[in-house]
Amino acid sequence: METHVSPVSARVRGTVIAVLVRDNQEVPAGAPLVRLDPRDLEVKVHQARAAVATAASRLRMATAGVPMTDESTRSQVALAEATVAKAALGIESAHRVVDERRSRLLARRAAVQAAQADVTARRADFERARLDRGRMEELFARRLIARQDFDHADSAFQMAAAAVEAARQRLDVARAEVAQAEAEVATQEVAPAQARRQREEAEAALGDARSRRREVGIRSAEAASAEAQLAEARATLREAELNLEHTTVTAPVAGRVTRRTVEVGQVVQPGQPLLAVVDVGNVWVIANYKETQLTHVRPGQRATISVDTHPGLVLRARVDSIQSGTGSRFSLLPPENASGNFVKVVQRIPVKLVLEPGQDGPALLVPGMSVVPVIAVR
Repeated sequence: METHVSPVSARVRGTVIAVLVRDNQEVPAGAPLVRLDPRDLEVKVHQARAAVATAASRLRMATAGVPMTDESTRSQVALAEATVAKAALGIESAHRVVDERRSRLLARRAAVQAAQADVTARRADFERARLDRGRMEELFARRLIARQDFDHADSAFQMAAAAVEAARQRLDVARAEVAQAEAEVATQEVAPAQARRQREEAEAALGDARSRRREVGIRSAEAASAEAQLAEARATLREAELNLEHTTVTAPVAGRVTRRTVEVGQVVQPGQPLLAVVDVGNVWVIANYKETQLTHVRPGQRATISVDTHPGLVLRARVDSIQSGTGSRFSLLPPENASGNFVKVVQRIPVKLVLEPGQDGPALLVPGMSVVPVIAVR
């Protein structure tokens, strides 16, 4: 007789604090069999929950930092671009002012030249008037001309002298205006250099602001990393919770407890066998027939089974399947004939027989019993 034997082993390391079943006890599927000390694993669960809370907080901080960094760096870039544009306009304006001051200087120099020419002309007029006055004075002294003619010459002389003085004053004013214009040009020529320096500073600030835009990607990567850490912490928590659940060892199937080797106080390791659960409600027969007896055996044929333990008990069965290979072929050390000598030995082939439902007898059967199967081939 054969059936399913489910070995039960520990999935976590721990100390046994309770064995809840006895040898040969009937248990349903999922029934608790053994309990391990859960305190160490409870601590790990609390640690894992704290790690999840920490990772969740870190994720919230990283996620909140992304839009804040994006907004601040975007405004910094916009401000820096506006400063660069303003500096460029300042350079253009400074050049225009310099050009205007230079044009004014040229006009002032031209005015100086005109004033100098006017002074020269007035001096010439003054000399002619002085000479005319001298001649008129000699003639008047000899009484060759009238007093009125001398007065006219003297008046012309005085007017020429006044004209010379006025021309000199205009020349002085023109020269002063030239000096002022030169000073203005010298002052304004510094402005383009200052404006260029301001633009360079603004461009450096713009480059720095644009480099800070990369912080948005860094913050996004940090948020993704924090999210991955949170997922890892949750997986660790789930693992800790599963390990805590595994401190209660349950029956994988319904059946009867056998081979119980676990005791209270025993320290067990993962994979260590504790007991076995035998599925006594689903038994079958493995009949090892000679290969010469299986000529007419087919799956589905009816059979009867007699049990040595219960004389007179005959159970109905049917052929389920025939193994694809002899028993010796699947043994641990299959026979080999390497010498060339050959002796024909009749081999045996396992045949699986399953019991028909609706019989009371299968409840009396256990794995390993000796039975006598008979297959009706006709």
